[in-house]
Amino acid sequence: MKRLKTFAGTVWAVCRNRYVIFVCRLAVGTTFVVSGAGKLSKGAAFVDEVIDYNLLPDTLANIYGTALPWVEVILGALLILGLVSRLAAGIGVLTALSLVIANSVVLYRGMNLACCCFGDLAALQTRQAIVIDSILLVLAFLILFRKEDFLSMDSIIFRKKTSELGPD
Repeated sequence: MKRLKTFAGTVWAVCRNRYVIFVCRLAVGTTFVVSGAGKLSKGAAFVDEVIDYNLLPDTLANIYGTALPWVEVILGALLILGLVSRLAAGIGVLTALSLVIANSVVLYRGMNLACCCFGDLAALQTRQAIVIDSILLVLAFLILFRKEDFLSMDSIIFRKKTSELGPD
């Protein structure tokens, strides 16, 4: 039991490290920008694919399919810049969660569809998309619960000193 507590403490310390959070911010932000840009290039075809998932009423699916690429690009840019990164990470958690749920439902229905997660940039199967979206979900949670603004626009705009925010 003592080893488990030591291991958990070590993992928690690594996850709270400012450099790890910075890398998480860049990874989630870049993934969202690339994913959103890939979906934007598909235009109406992406909206049709969202409707084909048959998870939402057509009107909501149309709104979701139209808004999702823009939301991803904006969230990704905010995370990369470190501008309102906790808010962006919170919305990113909800976005990633919606994608995990949608792909899980599709997989539960026995369909392993080609996911349009990155538009024409990469062809993924539903199982692969669930793994990527789950990783994004975990990384966004780490960003959300860390108050560190290391190398971010927030630290410049709001003049926070990183040394006052806690240990590495």
